[in-house]
Order: sequence, then C-alpha cells, then structure tokens
Amino acid sequence: MSKLTRRQFVKTLGAGAAAGVVSATYSGDCANWLSLERSELKLPRWDADGYKVALVADLHMNSMSQMIRARKAITIALNERPDLFIIAGDFINYSTPTILDFISDSLEPLNDAKCPCLAVLGNHDYACPRPDLIIERLKHSPVRLLRNEIFETQGISLVGVDDATEGLQDYTFFPEDQVSKSCLVVLHEPDYVKHMPSHASLQISGHTHGGQICLPFGYAMHTPKGGREYISGWYPKTQVPLYVTRGVGTVGLDVRLFCRPEISILTLRSA
Repeated sequence: MSKLTRRQFVKTLGAGAAAGVVSATYSGDCANWLSLERSELKLPRWDADGYKVALVADLHMNSMSQMIRARKAITIALNERPDLFIIAGDFINYSTPTILDFISDSLEPLNDAKCPCLAVLGNHDYACPRPDLIIERLKHSPVRLLRNEIFETQGISLVGVDDATEGLQDYTFFPEDQVSKSCLVVLHEPDYVKHMPSHASLQISGHTHGGQICLPFGYAMHTPKGGREYISGWYPKTQVPLYVTRGVGTVGLDVRLFCRPEISILTLRSA
C-alpha cells in the first residue's frame, strides 16, 4: 500500500474534522428537533374507538433550555386536542429548588387543558436526592400523579404503575373485574410488559430515549436497563400491546444522533 502524501494526509485530516463538526452540529440540533408523530393503534381489547392520547416522556429538565424544550413539546401536544394527556416519567434528574421550579414552569400550559392530565414517575425521578419534593410539586400542578393507582374517565380505566427499576411496581391492584375493558396502563420502563396482566389493553412507556445516540436508520447504540428489548415505536405482539416513545429530553450530553425527540399522538382503535 502506498504511503499518504503530505497533501493527502492534510486533506484526510481536514475531511475527518469537518465530518466531526457536522456530526456535532447535527446531534446538537437533533436534540431540539421535535418530531410530532401521529399513530393509529388497533387494540383487541378496546371499546373507546377513536380515543386520542397525547404522550410525552423523559423531559429531563435540568437546565433552562431543557425546560423550554419540554414546555414546547407539551404545548405542541396539547394543541392536538387530545382526550387524554400523559407524561410517562423522568421529569428531572436533580431536586434543587431551581430545577423543581422547571416542573411548574413546563406544566403551566396544561392549566388550560380540556382533558385529564396524568403522569407516572421514572427511575431518574426516584434517583434524585429528594423524590418527595418532586411528588409534592406535582400535587400542586395540573397533572395527576398515579403511583400504583387507577383513574377512571369516560368508561376508560387509566392505570399508573410505579417505577419498575426501583422495584415499586404492582400488577395486582387492577384485577380484571375492577377495570374497564378499555384499560390503558402507563409504566415508565417498557421491558416489564412481560409481567403485565393480559387484561390490559395497552401499555405506554418511555425510558429508552429511542437510544438517543443511534447509527443511521435508528439503530440504538445503547439503551438502559428496562429498555433493552423494546426500544421505540409500536409492538402489537408483546404480552399486551406496547407503545414506546423516544421521549423529549436527554441524559448525559444534551445531544441526539439519528434519533429525534418525539411527541406522540396515539389514536386508539377497536380492532
């Protein structure tokens, strides 16, 4: 193999540097390039045909810019006029006063919501030094927090299962004879769908960020415990049907690569 000339070496080095700059610029922009994704999900156990759910997850509001992104995502989702608004866990990573204020600031648009607004907590919420402060802040917000609880509305049972990686989940508090045929379950981590009772109509999850850093065509480089089997999108053939959103925020560096943040609008259909 012939040796590189000095000029060829410089050109190669320059091309690599340029590719790195482009990649860094794209990944930074990608983290704020919100994708509004509308899906119709056909469910074998579902009576409320056409019910529209707005879903966001993994807000991870640890800076002002991340809070602004989360508030924008919430506003976009709310403008779709859903029948239900869900936040599927991981509001913040730290429970300092300033970051706790981001919860209130980001959720302010939901004061005008014409539908129920529900949420569960995620593993990062519980990893905060003071998760009780997050819970207290949500009590004074327009969002109803469900921690192994059921919320009934319009003949639909909305079930919030508490965080599974923290071992707080409970699958026994919503037996089949105490919930509607239309039973929607929110659980932060998707992989625990294998434990979900079969009478649940649909599980909605986040947690994975879709991988956050992906190769082209969306191949995830890494996903966390509890999100390694089901990473992004619609899985109709799991224990119960499952939808996993890529979420809004990030963990670590505030970048995404080939994995845009997602605002999900799910129209639920009777199969």
